[in-house]
Parts: sequence; C-alpha cells; structure tokens
Amino acid sequence: MQQNSSLLGRAPAGLVVMLSLALMINYIDRGAIATAAPLLQDELQLSPSEIGWVLAVFYWAYAPLQPVMGWLADRIGPAIVLAGGFALWSLATAATGLVWGLASLVVLRLLMGAGEATFYPSALSLLVRNVPPTQRALATATMQFGAVLGPAIGTLVGGMIMLHFGWRTMFVVMGCASLTWLFFWRRRLRAERESQASFAVTTAAAAAGDNPSYGVILRQRALWGGMLGTFCSNYAFYFVFSWLPLYLVRERGLTLEMMTYATTAFFVADGASILLVGYMLDRWVRRGASFNRAYKTALALSCAGVGLCLIGSTLVTGLVAASLILLLTGVMDGFNSPANPSVTQTFAGPRATGRWMGIQNAVGNVAGMTAPVVTGYLVESTGNYTAASIVSGVVALCGLVAWLVVVPEVKPIDWKAEQQRLRPGTAAA
Repeated sequence: MQQNSSLLGRAPAGLVVMLSLALMINYIDRGAIATAAPLLQDELQLSPSEIGWVLAVFYWAYAPLQPVMGWLADRIGPAIVLAGGFALWSLATAATGLVWGLASLVVLRLLMGAGEATFYPSALSLLVRNVPPTQRALATATMQFGAVLGPAIGTLVGGMIMLHFGWRTMFVVMGCASLTWLFFWRRRLRAERESQASFAVTTAAAAAGDNPSYGVILRQRALWGGMLGTFCSNYAFYFVFSWLPLYLVRERGLTLEMMTYATTAFFVADGASILLVGYMLDRWVRRGASFNRAYKTALALSCAGVGLCLIGSTLVTGLVAASLILLLTGVMDGFNSPANPSVTQTFAGPRATGRWMGIQNAVGNVAGMTAPVVTGYLVESTGNYTAASIVSGVVALCGLVAWLVVVPEVKPIDWKAEQQRLRPGTAAA
C-alpha cells in the first residue's frame, strides 16, 4: 500500500506548534468560566446546581457535534473546518462578557461548544496525515500540552484581569485576543486545497478500501473500548477542570489570588508530564516496544494514578498534603494525553481518524456534560466535595477495564479487509 509521503519524513514542527497554540487558546477560552465562577455565581445569584449546569452546558453542544466535525474534516479539509470553529468559539467567548442572565450565558456556552467541537477531529486528521508513527506520541503530546498550558495561562492571566477589571472584561479580552491566531493560520488555509489534492492522489489506489463508512468504524471493538476509556479519564479531568477553583476557594479557604496560583500549578505539573511522557513513549517504541505495550502502559498508569489521587484527596486535611496530592493528580493525568490520541491514530489511520475521533470524543465528552452537573448536585446535597471526589476517582479507575480488557491489541486496522469481511454475504457478517 502506498503511503502518504509526509508519513515517512519528519514531523512538521510549524504545524504541531500551531495546533498546540490553538488548543491552548481553546482551553483558555473554555476554562475562563471556571476562573470566573466564584464572582459570576455571586453576581448572577446562581445556586451550586445552576453553576454546575453552566459549567456543563458547553459539552451539550461540544460532544454531539464531534462526529459531524470529524466527517467534515475528512471530507472538506481539516484546516478549513478548524478555522471556522476557531472564529465561532472566540467570538462567543468575547460575547460572554456581555451576558445579562442565565439564559444568555447558556446560549453562548452552547455556541462555544459548537465551535470547539471542530478541534480534535480536525487536529488529529492533520497529525495522522503529516507525522510519522515513530514521532506520533511526542507530536501529540506537544499538541496536548496546549490543553494544560491553556488553563494554566488562562487561570493566571485571566485571574489577574478579573481581579483588577472584573470578570466581564476578562471574557472580552480573552475572546478578542484569541482571534489573532487565525491571522497566522492563513498559510495553512491556502495550502489546504493543494494538500487535499496531494493526499487524494497518493492514496487514490487504496481510497476505496481505506475509506471506511461510519458503519464499519462503529463495528470496531477498539472504538468502543476507546470511548469507554476516554469517558472515564475525561470524567475525572472535567471534575478538576470545572470545579477546582470553586473547591479551592470554598472547601480549602484559599483567596482568589492563592486559588489562581494553585490552579496554575496543577496545570503546569500536568503539562510537564505530558511532554515527558510523549518523549518517553516515542523513545520506547523506537527501541522496540510495540504500540500496544507502550500506549496501554501509559493509559493504565494514568487511570490508576488519577483515581487513587482523587479518592486519597478526601482523606487528608492539611493544606500541604492536599497540595501535593493535587500536583500528583496533574502528573498522572499527563500520562493519558499523549497515549489516548496516539491509540486512535494507530487504529484508524489517515483516512478514518477524523471520523473515529469524532465518535470517540463525542462519547468521551459526555463526561463533560455530566461531571460538572453531578458534582454540583453532590456539593449542594452534602455541603462538601468528598462524595464528588470519590465518584470521580472510581470512574477514573474504571478506565483500567476499558484500556486493558476491552481495547484489543493496538495496531493499524486493515480497512479494506474489514470492509470485505463485513460485506453482506461474506462468512463473517
């Protein structure tokens, strides 16, 4: 089978950096609501359950639109789809500074979710077409680094803007500043048509076999295991991502300034772990480890580490011990980010990654729809975060079953053979 020539060279650093910056901005804009939550909740007079819905409603657009965006990325070009989504979520972020009540806030969070749904299907489609398999984990880790650098920068810078000028100004500044990324993405947009044509030519001989339908993709056991594993890891992450600022202020008694520093430290630890693990996974693969062994080891360590840390956090009372567990949670979460998307790219290949990731991320981000809401009701009913932390930890531990039992050996799927096997009238219907 003829491969895309770009898969045989070196990873394009410019593309990887631009995607990392886009994801950083994505999470800065997405996470601004959590930073503003202590002040926004008071000004708009929202109950814990209502603020839980505000934190979660983003994902009610973000999750179900993932398969649509994956289909668009595979069909009309991932760079174009990403640019359109980027503009939508940036404008929605800026407009959040103008909200007057719960209804307008919900509408803008839904629009932001629709825009940000373009990122992962588009980004992974670009990476799998341009990055060699032996550099996949580090390239993915570099991109994923933006997902934790964004909250770190967003919490620090956004927190400072909020302290001096208010939460409304914070949203307007962040949304308008985000739009500058599109200026530098113009070159990729101009090259999109040429890239799509080149990609089509180099894969023309195999297009019929390597371009599976959604029906064939949905029959893959690996996809279902990946959806379950992603949901479990996402539930724990979104619990921390959405509620950490409020937890630190309400439960641990930190000031807004100290909350800003503590939250930033969590994401710095997470980001450092992502880059180190991505580098180590690629090095391990180059030295002879299979994709299966390398990626599943990282995913298992992440599930176990995050789950035990979240449960353990309910057993400590001292601020120092709680801070150490918080940092360790960030480190263990970092093991997931390079491995999970690399598993998707390995199974799906260049022709199907956009759609596969769209489906997997849609189900995985049901966690974003549920974790903030469940946490809000648990906090409202118990008056503390203990039950919510335990639930999140147990869900994270369930990810071990997904990655180690449900997901089969991690290796590229022969889509031509799969379509022949599943074709009506064959023996393996």
